[in-house]
Amino acid sequence: MSAQQQIAPVAADQQQQQQRVASLQRLARRLHTNNTIASTILALVTALSALLFIAIIVKLLFDGVPYLINPDFYGTDSIGAVGQQVFNTVYLLVFSEIILVPIALSAAIYLVEYARQGRLVTVIHFAAETLAGVPSLVLGLFGYLVFSSVLGFGLSRLSGTLTLLCLNFPVALRLFEDALVSVSREQREGGLALGSTRWHMIRTVVLPSALPGIITGVVLTAGKVIAEAAALIFTMGSSNPSNVYTLNPMISTDNLTIHIWFLKTVGAGTIPENVANAVSAGSSALLIIILLVINLGSRYLGRFIQRRVMAV
Repeated sequence: MSAQQQIAPVAADQQQQQQRVASLQRLARRLHTNNTIASTILALVTALSALLFIAIIVKLLFDGVPYLINPDFYGTDSIGAVGQQVFNTVYLLVFSEIILVPIALSAAIYLVEYARQGRLVTVIHFAAETLAGVPSLVLGLFGYLVFSSVLGFGLSRLSGTLTLLCLNFPVALRLFEDALVSVSREQREGGLALGSTRWHMIRTVVLPSALPGIITGVVLTAGKVIAEAAALIFTMGSSNPSNVYTLNPMISTDNLTIHIWFLKTVGAGTIPENVANAVSAGSSALLIIILLVINLGSRYLGRFIQRRVMAV
């Protein structure tokens, strides 16, 4: 075989290898270009969403600050004062969370730690997800029919709180379940290997480790409680009695969101439009500040409890 015949296959292999390298380089450049385009689009969408969110908050705070720094805004005597609504909002938040968190957390612990994963758990999850998709207006009508009429609670804080329980339970259940599932299996097995009972292991290992997720669930449900209006109009009313500053759960009251709705709809014309707009902006800004305080306070408290319990 001549030298030229020996060189020909080698040259063909080198040419094929060069073609493969060139093809891979073109593929890499195409993928890099597509990745750059996708990253740019996602960054622009994220930036626009963030700017829109920040603009709304800044606008509400800018319009509401003059009322926020006015002491009369938190009273009860002046026009547009929201002292009663602030008290009712905080009352409803604490009352609903006291009922919601133990029930939802207990259900999540049972479904994750004790229940056999089968048809029953699937049905419970399906029911919870279906309930989570029900509009709050429909739940408000349900609360009025069941709690206000059938059970005889009337238009009261208790009816509103129980309606909020139906509204927030699916969300809290799913968030608490995710928090418990996020705890590694090794931590559970380590606790049981030391001779601990299942409940003691859950109480001392699982719950402290899942505390950040549990706090997230509490914060999100607290935001829904504070921002809800449609479900409460039918079950709690839109006015306040003279003895509103009481812990009695059977009286009819409103909150900040119902107050804003009332000023913009039913109550339009009862007070000057400029005052109604200012009060609405101030109430909205106050809601944002309350949510911020709850978020930061809950996370700080959660980290503090986690360090104390787990000694880290």
